[in-house]
Amino acid sequence: MINSRQRLQQRSTKIFFCVSILLLFLLISGCNFPLTFNDSAGNRITLLKQPTRIISLVPSVTEIIDALGADSLLVGVTHYSRKPAQLDRCQIVGGFLKPSLSRIQHLNPDLIFISLMQKSLRPKLEKMGCQVVEVETSSLADSYDDIELIGRIVGQPDRARELVAKTRQTLQFISRKIDKIPVTERRRVLRMMGHKKIIAPGGDSFQNEIITAAGGILPEGLDEGAAVVMDTSKILAFNPQFIYACGNRHEVWKVFRQPEFSDVAAVQSGSIYFFPCALTCRAATHVGEFVEWLAASIYPDFFSCYDNMILPEKVSRRKKLTLDLDCVKKAEVVEMTLADFHHRTLVVDLVEPMRVLSTLEGFRQGITCVGNHYLPPPTWNLVHRIGVDKFDARIENLINRQPETTALLFTGADMKNLVQKTASFKEMKVVALVTAGVCSNALRMSVDKGNYYELSKPVKDEKPGTINILILTNTRLTSRSMSRALISVCEAKTAALQDLDIRSSVKPAFSQATGTGTDNIIVVEGRGRTVSNAGGHSKMGELIAKAVHDGVIEAIKRQNRIYKGRSIFHRLRERRIEIYDFVDNCKTGFSEDNYNNWQAQVELTGKVEQLLLENRYASFLEDSLALSDAYLRGQVKELDEFRNQCTDIAEEIAGHSLNEPAAVLYKGPELPLPLQLALEALVRGARVQVKPVALPLSDS
Repeated sequence: MINSRQRLQQRSTKIFFCVSILLLFLLISGCNFPLTFNDSAGNRITLLKQPTRIISLVPSVTEIIDALGADSLLVGVTHYSRKPAQLDRCQIVGGFLKPSLSRIQHLNPDLIFISLMQKSLRPKLEKMGCQVVEVETSSLADSYDDIELIGRIVGQPDRARELVAKTRQTLQFISRKIDKIPVTERRRVLRMMGHKKIIAPGGDSFQNEIITAAGGILPEGLDEGAAVVMDTSKILAFNPQFIYACGNRHEVWKVFRQPEFSDVAAVQSGSIYFFPCALTCRAATHVGEFVEWLAASIYPDFFSCYDNMILPEKVSRRKKLTLDLDCVKKAEVVEMTLADFHHRTLVVDLVEPMRVLSTLEGFRQGITCVGNHYLPPPTWNLVHRIGVDKFDARIENLINRQPETTALLFTGADMKNLVQKTASFKEMKVVALVTAGVCSNALRMSVDKGNYYELSKPVKDEKPGTINILILTNTRLTSRSMSRALISVCEAKTAALQDLDIRSSVKPAFSQATGTGTDNIIVVEGRGRTVSNAGGHSKMGELIAKAVHDGVIEAIKRQNRIYKGRSIFHRLRERRIEIYDFVDNCKTGFSEDNYNNWQAQVELTGKVEQLLLENRYASFLEDSLALSDAYLRGQVKELDEFRNQCTDIAEEIAGHSLNEPAAVLYKGPELPLPLQLALEALVRGARVQVKPVALPLSDS
C-alpha cells in the first residue's frame, strides 16, 4: 500500500514535471522575444512578444510572410496582394497610398508593416496604438535583410535564412552560366516601367541589380532613385536589344510601334517581353526565379544549347501518389534536374499496355505510362528550339521509360499545384489529374484570333499546355466513349472557367475565356467492364465532367490564387483595370495651376478604393461586370435604367444632388459601356469630397 506521504511526493513530482515542461515550451516558443531592431526609417523598435494580428500594407512583405508559412498571422493586406483564400479573417484594407484607417482600426492589429511611400500614415497608425514597422527595399541586400527580419518577427528565423540562402545560390548559379557569355556578346537591356512616359529604374534600384544579375547591360549615366524618365534621344542612343515590362502589353507595344523607335534593335527583332508584376516590381522571395527566367529570355540561344549546361541531369526525389484504380500500377511525381533547371513530372504506370487518346498526339496503342511534365519558364525557349520530340526523349530517359510506350503532356503550371479529383457512382469511378494556369494565354474561342496559319508555315511546337487533364477510370472505354469523353472534359473545363469568370488574355474587359489555347487532354482506355458512352447524358460523362470541373477550379486556385470569392479589385485587375489608371484617365475638373494633379489623383483614387471596401458599392460594380458581359452578347439592349442607377449612386456618395449633366468623364482605353458608367459614377460622387475643385465638369 502507498501511504499518504508517498502519494503527496508523487503528486509533487508530477506537478514539478508539468511545470517544467510548460516553462520549457514557453522558453522555446518565445526565445526570440523580446525582439529589438531598427526598421528602415531608423526607428528603434522592441516587440515584447510575437505579433498574432499583422496588417501588411507592403505587397513584398505580404509575399515574404506567405512564403514563410506565416500567413495565418495576417489579418489585413492591400488589394495589390492576393489575400489567402482560406483565411476568412484576412481582409483587404484598401490601396497602397490611401488605405482605410477605419478598416485598419477595426481589425485591431498588433503590428503594421508600411513602406517609405506610406510614411505619412505612421503618426495616424501609431495614434491608434498600433506598432508600426517600416520596410523599404532599395537593393537585393535590403531584400535579404527584410526576409530575415520578418522571419524573426513571425517566428520563422530558420525558414527565412533558408529562403535567403536559396536565392543567393540561384544567383550564384546564374552568374556561373552568364560568365560563359563573352562580354562582347552581352545584350543591352531596358526595363520599361510606364507607357505614358518611358520610365526606367534609377541607377541604384534593385531592378537594375536584377538586370545585371541576368547578364544584361544597363544604360549609362542613370540618375539615382527608384525611377528615371528616359526620353526618345536617350533610348535611341542606348539602342536596347531587349526590352521588358509588366502590365498592359498592348500599351507598351503601342509606344514602340511609333516611327521614331523603328530602328531600335529590340523592336526590329521583336525582343519585347512581358513578365508578371509580382516578379518585376518586388524584391522579395522570387528574385532568384525571376533572374533565371529573365536571363534565359535575354539569351535564349545560349540557354538552349546543351553544350552550355552546368549541372548533371538526374532524378532528385520521388513523391508517391495513391490512385485506387485497377488499371494503375504505380503513380508518382518525379523531381529532376534537366537542362540546368528543376523540373517535375507526373508519372502514371499502367498495369498493361493500353490505348490512350491524347490531344497532343492522337490515338496511341500499347501505352504503359502516361504523364504530365512541368516545364519551368527558363526552359520554354529550349523546348521551342529543339522540339518536343527531342525534349520528350530526354525526360523519358531520366524516368526510365520508353518513348514508344509513353504518352506525355507538357505544362507551364507547376506540378506542386497538381490536383487529383475523384467522382463515383455505384461501381463506377473516375479520376481526373489536373494542372491549370490561366494568367498568360487564356482565349475565347470564336472571338480571339489564331496567330498561326498552318498551311503556309507548319507549327511543330506550341507553348507548354496551360490546362492539362488526365482521365482514368475503373472501366474499359471504347474508342467511341474515349472520343465522347473529350467533349465532356472540354465542356466541364469551360464551365469551370465561366464559374470563375476567367477572362481572355486578348481583351479581358470584353470576353470570358473558354480555354487557354494550349490545353491538352489524355484519356486512358482503362480496364474493367466496357463503357461505350461518355457523353453528357451518360453517367460516365457526368462523372468525368464533375471530376474535371472541380479539378480545374482547385488547380486554378492553387496556381493563380483565383477563386470564386475574390475581391472586386482583383476582378478589375484581371480585366486590366486599375483604379489609379482609371481616375488618371478621367476629366475630373482639377486644375494643375492651383492643385497638384498627382495629389488629386491619389486622393480621389483612395476615395474610390475605400468605397469599394463597402459591400454596397462593391456589389454595384460587380453587377456592372455581369451586365457588361450580357450587354456585349446582345442580351441587354437598353441601359436607361442603369444610367439612372449610376446617377443615384453618384449622388448618394456625394451626399447631395449633382446639378450637372452626366458628362463623359473617362477618356482612356475602351471599356464595356456598363462598366465605364459604373466606375464613372463612383468617381463622380467621390470627386465632390476632394477639395479644392477648380473647374466644372464638361464634355470638352
